[in-house]
Amino acid sequence: MSTKNKKVWIALFIVPCMILFVLIYAAPIITVLYTSLCEYTVSTSPVLKGLENFKTIFQDKDFLESIKNTLVWVVLQSTFHVSLGFIMALVLRRKPKGWKFVRTAYMIPNIIPTAATGVMFTLLLNPTFGVLKSVYGIFGLDAAQIPNLFGNSKFAFWTVTCTWILYSGFNTIIFLAEMGAVDTAIYEAARVDGAKPWQMDRYITIPLMKNIFGTCVVLASVAMVSQFDIIYVTTKGGPGNSTLNLPTYLYKVATLENNYGKANAVGVIQIALGLVLVVFIQALFREKKMKQEGK
Repeated sequence: MSTKNKKVWIALFIVPCMILFVLIYAAPIITVLYTSLCEYTVSTSPVLKGLENFKTIFQDKDFLESIKNTLVWVVLQSTFHVSLGFIMALVLRRKPKGWKFVRTAYMIPNIIPTAATGVMFTLLLNPTFGVLKSVYGIFGLDAAQIPNLFGNSKFAFWTVTCTWILYSGFNTIIFLAEMGAVDTAIYEAARVDGAKPWQMDRYITIPLMKNIFGTCVVLASVAMVSQFDIIYVTTKGGPGNSTLNLPTYLYKVATLENNYGKANAVGVIQIALGLVLVVFIQALFREKKMKQEGK
């Protein structure tokens, strides 16, 4: 095949992908960027106003609280959540008694839609007829003292966090796949040298998992930046702004205020935050890798 024909075939394969990319990703992002600089409501067409929308949202306490909550959830998700998935992978890799049942049971919450998970938890923790009422009854406590965990600002943030942070089956699968790719001869050699299981995990498994750790942290962080449905179903960002994050704040601005320009400004901040987190995490893990290679 001549070079010219190769170029024609390459173009034929690339052009459809580029068209889809422009229509599905590039065009909407450009539209969001432009309208974020406009005065744009449900009753008015976009009128260019510069950075007014950004000035407005950064003066809003709810927006600042949504940024804080989002970043806290990013930290929790990328540390505790990912680490829990890794620990479960270490345990399941050894195939202890009942490991198949544990693996299946641990994966079930991850295949349930998050909106359904939110509804389930609101029913389970309902102070009137939820499981807490039975628990209080077992211990002889007054059912009237049952706290509304989703409706009390003291408990709401951590209650919402617990609805997803313990279910890290997706990370467990990724870690198990990476562990399965490690040459068993390395472990056999370590076993012959008298290494104990915990030593093999410390000196072989964990160092070899650092690249995939970076991948899981990136995925977990981006997921928290875009988390919406489970928060909206359980608390709608309340009570007050205690569980408000960027997506729920954006939704409220777009639906309650009908201010699409302001909402798209929040969307731009959300996109920028996601990009910054990805670049930062990749740079962090790359730096760690370079330091180890230098040693």
